[in-house]
Amino acid sequence: DWTYRRFWADEKHPYRLLRDRLAELAEPGLTVVDAGCGYTAPALRELRQSGARLIGVDMVPIEPCDGIELHRGDIARIPLPDASVDLLYSRSVMEHVTDPDAVFAEARRLLRPGGRWVFLTANRWDYISLASRLTPNRLHGAIVHRLEGRDEEDVFPTAYRCNDRRQIARHAAAAGLRVDRFSYHRQYPSMFMTLGGVPFFVASLYERLLMRAPMLAPLRGWLFVELVRPDEPAARAETVAAAA
Repeated sequence: DWTYRRFWADEKHPYRLLRDRLAELAEPGLTVVDAGCGYTAPALRELRQSGARLIGVDMVPIEPCDGIELHRGDIARIPLPDASVDLLYSRSVMEHVTDPDAVFAEARRLLRPGGRWVFLTANRWDYISLASRLTPNRLHGAIVHRLEGRDEEDVFPTAYRCNDRRQIARHAAAAGLRVDRFSYHRQYPSMFMTLGGVPFFVASLYERLLMRAPMLAPLRGWLFVELVRPDEPAARAETVAAAA
């Protein structure tokens, strides 16, 4: 408790950063899609006062909620028309994607020109991600349950195929999306909280070092990304200008 109060009480969790950004972007009349919304679509529930059309998609059963349209299925095949979405977002989803080309192409198809895809995901070079990549997926559920208390059925296989700057830039370019924002973030080392005060304190010191040293930013645990589908006329004008 002392370590948390000393190091983390005033730090904004990356989930809060995403929530605040979505609240800025969601406006009346817009169509907003949560790709990988989860069982209860918590992020969408927080946007119900925005006046936007809210749609949730996930492969797991989703609890019904007034004011939210729900679709059960793959985020690489969302049953919505082309260029029908203003704002697409994902939270803690992209580390599970096994076919990023399909997901990025689907995002490009769904977004209107000028539409935005915002996602928060794990950095594949964070120590937790590195440990996860070295551990067979079949063991993840038991380990996370031991460290965080989360039910094993709520732990999903990880792939880390679009979880660093280079991977994201490559997939975005292939899909015709522009990277508008890319930033690294940290949070308190939650997996160490159940191991006792000393491990949590040591992990917190490491996390604070990453926060203070810009050159170590690529090792921080979270990636905050915003991709934009370019406005078509503007994109064509840029292409003509570059050719000239």
